[in-house]
Amino acid sequence: MDRSINEKLDTFSIEIIDYLINMEGISLKELLEEEETMNRFITSRTNCFNCNDMRVGGANAMKWFGNFISAHLYLLSIENKWIHYHDVSIKEKGKGAAILLLQPHLEEVPERGKEAFVKSKLSDLFTFLLPLVQEVAKASKLSLQQTWGLVANSYYNHLYQWLETSKDKEKIECDVKQLRTLDSTLFGLKRNPFDVSFRYVDSWWEPVELVRVKPACCMSYLKAEGHYCFSCPKLTNEERFERGEKLRAENT
Repeated sequence: MDRSINEKLDTFSIEIIDYLINMEGISLKELLEEEETMNRFITSRTNCFNCNDMRVGGANAMKWFGNFISAHLYLLSIENKWIHYHDVSIKEKGKGAAILLLQPHLEEVPERGKEAFVKSKLSDLFTFLLPLVQEVAKASKLSLQQTWGLVANSYYNHLYQWLETSKDKEKIECDVKQLRTLDSTLFGLKRNPFDVSFRYVDSWWEPVELVRVKPACCMSYLKAEGHYCFSCPKLTNEERFERGEKLRAENT
């Protein structure tokens, strides 16, 4: 693939692997087919944060799988391409991780029949990933809605960066609309997790800006010495104010 695409995929913690012998980590197939493998993986993601609540491991796992999904959507919206690959694995790197793709290649999105093409590719992607997300939820004791919400966290964090730098915001917004209108059954839910109505709150810093509240809690507060994010959806107005005061004190 083009070097610039490789470099962009690297920002999503995705590594390109040319030969099967060089694939490391745990394949998605193993995570799907072997319950004990998934349980060990979630336990490992939990232990690296010095805690024993498996929801932390599940949330962290979805950070990397969320990046994986966001990379597909980036290539679709920004590069007008769809990515294919022969295999996928996840390699742990301490508190971090990387998604490994075997021999990926890109397909140009056709102008003719584009809407049907995109809908088909997105449907195939989420049909493929639904069992994985379900197994992460099961192993970590997160609800399925929460688990998909963590994917939405990743996507919308990236999306607003794309909108700030893109010269074709209309195309991105069209892709977002198509994503938000996918059938919710693709996610095993009653509502599409990307179809989010965001809340905004005033920032704790000056000058005051609007801060978007996350679609789902990332569970950071359960980590050893962890805390709630200022934009956590779990916080009440009073708790958010107190969190803002603490952050302000730490940064003065």
